[in-house]
Amino acid sequence: MKESTLIFGHKNPDTDSICSAIAYSNLKNILGKNTKAMRLGNINKETAFALEYFKCEEPEYISTIKPTLANIKKGNKTVIKSNDSIKRAIEILTNENHSSLPVVNNENKLESLLSISQIANAYLEMSTQDIFDKHYTNFNNILDSLNGTLINGTLPSERVTGNLKSLSEIKPGQKHGVALTTDLSKINKKIDTYGISLLVVSGYKKIDTELVENIKTPIILTSHSIFKSFKLISHSVSVHSILSHKPFYHFRTSDYIEDINMMMKEADQTNFPVVNDKGEVFSTIRTKHLFNSDKLDVILVDHNEKIQSIDGIETARIVEIIDHHKFGDVETSEPLMIRAESVGCTSTIIYRLFNEVNIVPSKQIAGLMLSAILSDTLIFKSPTTTKRDVEVAKTLAKIANVDYQKYGMDLLIAGASLSDKTSNEILTMDMKEFAMGKYSTALSQVNTVDIDSVLNNKEDLENEINVLIGNNNYDLFILVITDILNKGSQIIALGNATSLVNSAFSLKLENNMMWLKGVVSRKKQIVPVLMQASQE
Repeated sequence: MKESTLIFGHKNPDTDSICSAIAYSNLKNILGKNTKAMRLGNINKETAFALEYFKCEEPEYISTIKPTLANIKKGNKTVIKSNDSIKRAIEILTNENHSSLPVVNNENKLESLLSISQIANAYLEMSTQDIFDKHYTNFNNILDSLNGTLINGTLPSERVTGNLKSLSEIKPGQKHGVALTTDLSKINKKIDTYGISLLVVSGYKKIDTELVENIKTPIILTSHSIFKSFKLISHSVSVHSILSHKPFYHFRTSDYIEDINMMMKEADQTNFPVVNDKGEVFSTIRTKHLFNSDKLDVILVDHNEKIQSIDGIETARIVEIIDHHKFGDVETSEPLMIRAESVGCTSTIIYRLFNEVNIVPSKQIAGLMLSAILSDTLIFKSPTTTKRDVEVAKTLAKIANVDYQKYGMDLLIAGASLSDKTSNEILTMDMKEFAMGKYSTALSQVNTVDIDSVLNNKEDLENEINVLIGNNNYDLFILVITDILNKGSQIIALGNATSLVNSAFSLKLENNMMWLKGVVSRKKQIVPVLMQASQE
């Protein structure tokens, strides 16, 4: 089954980003698609209030979509078990044209890597006289290596011990291992006194069954000559008995392709086992397979700029974008569906998509989309609010069976409390990065009903802003503290480009602060003004 198409909003998600992803995933799945809503950051209090109110679980968190080795579908899946014979290993290596194979134990977990050179070196050092003392094998492996037929007795279940000799070399009364013969005249009841564990009769496809009557010794019949039979029995040796246990590279399915690329190029092996989280072999890959990883399909909602999206977005296949912001720098290699409208909220667009296919959202999904609109428009007080937002919100309120005015105020107040937030959390909970001309800028916005309580921690906020500036090389960082009741924003601006703020708003920062009366929208009242000033 094809992997789910992931739907997600921007980093440091707000209510619109989360609720739009959930709502659009719900619509796509109703239409028979396989999608999954995700989140790129922690849920804020406001969004948590909406999810709890409408009894919806928060989406799963995802930090990156960089391709991992699990995305490689064309690697080799064949393995060899440690108890299997060399013959079996040679057959696999020959038939599939591989130079090495992963070796797994009885629990199918990776044990080692077997190469053709290891098999060759083992043959050079192998002696038929003491083969069973130095190398492990069992009687079934011998039967298989000879392509033989068991015509008498039962093969022992234990490992083979003793020596490997021609029957003519063996004297009765001693303990021996495996004997070979081509002389049918010697097959009689005396064989049981020779102390051999197995007799191999070479050069015959069939013999008279009366010859083996009343004989207890197991007998294998093979059409191979006695000389070839000696050679083939060496093929019965188990894989684990010839392993050198030389260190080798192997990877996990969770490893990122970009992290292991150079390692593979510099290694002295050509095949690399990949194991899953249980230690079982997922596949064996070569360098060429790194270029054949499957791209993950994603849908972006409430954003379209690379800097605001998930880590590794350039490696994914963006199939749709649903947004109400200006368009930025996301590049795609294939055509895609873009739905962009000049409205105050992405969920307003998504409700229209429900309408276009004549689907009425459930009470739960309607409530989430309503929450997004009320949040983004500050209950229609934001200048980003359009007539369409108001119409959709009122319709969704009826479906969700809530008083949008009362619910909206409860929603905003729930998200406005910052008393339990650290300075870093306040600055990063809804932070977006922008390239403004030559300036690298970050804008963080928080809503509150008590600006003074936030400013009581101004010194610590500024210290944390300077840390963020230093860590990310920002030219300008602006914290926008929006008073949702008094319809205005207090900003704190730091960095080497604060003159851009003075120029943009024709005001002067005092003690790094500036009050912007009537300004509540980062998207419509702050970013465009700063963008214009950066070009002047």
